[in-house]
Amino acid sequence: MEHEHDHRHATISVAEKEDLLGLIHMRFGQVPASVREKIMAIDHLDVLDRLFLIAVNAANWDVFEAELNEGKDSFKITGDGFDPLAEKRGNQSDQ
Repeated sequence: MEHEHDHRHATISVAEKEDLLGLIHMRFGQVPASVREKIMAIDHLDVLDRLFLIAVNAANWDVFEAELNEGKDSFKITGDGFDPLAEKRGNQSDQ
């Protein structure tokens, strides 16, 4: 039996992309125009979903940006780069 078609996979709304941009802005500050353009051009729901997870879990901007540039075939969320508290813990040990 085939799975029912998930209409969410058929279209990705501008609002979903803007939600991701809002999350990125809250986590990392100003979103560069080049990153905004890449996100607005996403046409695969799996990529958008992965980037939401990355935006929430990335330890810093560099980790998020590297994953954004990986394209649609990447899916890895492991290691120190995906501990959103890693930098805070590192700064506390410096004190």
